[in-house]
Amino acid sequence: MDCLLFGGAPSVGKSEAIYRLALKLIGKGFIDRLSLVPATFRDFSAVLDGVNKKGEPIRIILNSATDTTAIIQNFKNFFDLHGPYDVLVSSVRDGGFYPRQDFFSIMGISHASHYITELPMAKLTRRDRNLTTALAWYQTKIDALVQHVNSNPPFEI
Repeated sequence: MDCLLFGGAPSVGKSEAIYRLALKLIGKGFIDRLSLVPATFRDFSAVLDGVNKKGEPIRIILNSATDTTAIIQNFKNFFDLHGPYDVLVSSVRDGGFYPRQDFFSIMGISHASHYITELPMAKLTRRDRNLTTALAWYQTKIDALVQHVNSNPPFEI
């Protein structure tokens, strides 16, 4: 299983980026098997089935919340119930921040056994009238980076 992780501190847009990715994949024809991608943004876990660029079937699990060990354990239960998967997309806290290590431990993910790409995300600190413009730029650039990563090996979505 290949892993695409959105890493960062609380409130940097990790969950929203995963939500936008889910909507984009559904727009490309992926099927939300459990109808769990919300109509409007909120934290979620979902399983999408579709086809990769090679025309092969692919199953993607997406998870937006990893705030506590209990939330991660609930996601692990969901993960175990609906697998197997080709790709895991999830948020994860940044280095040294609780509960980052719990995520890797509970999920059984390591660099030794999985391909892991982590996109670092950061807070916008603008307080002026250009915050809306800066946020739109940030989201557009994150989405473009995600599209680039996903369209190339190993993901090839």
